[in-house]
Amino acid sequence: MPAKHNKVFKGRCHCGRIQYEVAFLPERVTQCNCSICRRYAAVWGYYRRDEVMLTLADDARGSYICSDEVLEFVHCRHCGCMTHYEDREKMPESRVALNFHMLDDLSWQSLPVRFFESADRWQEIPG
Repeated sequence: MPAKHNKVFKGRCHCGRIQYEVAFLPERVTQCNCSICRRYAAVWGYYRRDEVMLTLADDARGSYICSDEVLEFVHCRHCGCMTHYEDREKMPESRVALNFHMLDDLSWQSLPVRFFESADRWQEIPG
């Protein structure tokens, strides 16, 4: 069960045109070495879509859809920051992965990091 807090955790791109809020931190974050995640150098926190409040300025959303066409990686068209990715099927229970490097608060850095090997083996790397 994720740790509940009395605060809201806020993240944003550098220019602030894409913002997100969550009410809790996950139990752990994930660092993946797939061909795209290693290039973004992101650390992902996973949520259901209905657990995240996303705010995007009308002209801010840029996206990249991978070759499998399942995930949409969202970045700010103005400052270039990769803020999150989400399932293209946008249902309330769909997954959203937030790039925790965008969080204003650095308290997430005390969370355990799950290293996921997806470049070759598609498995968690024991830490």
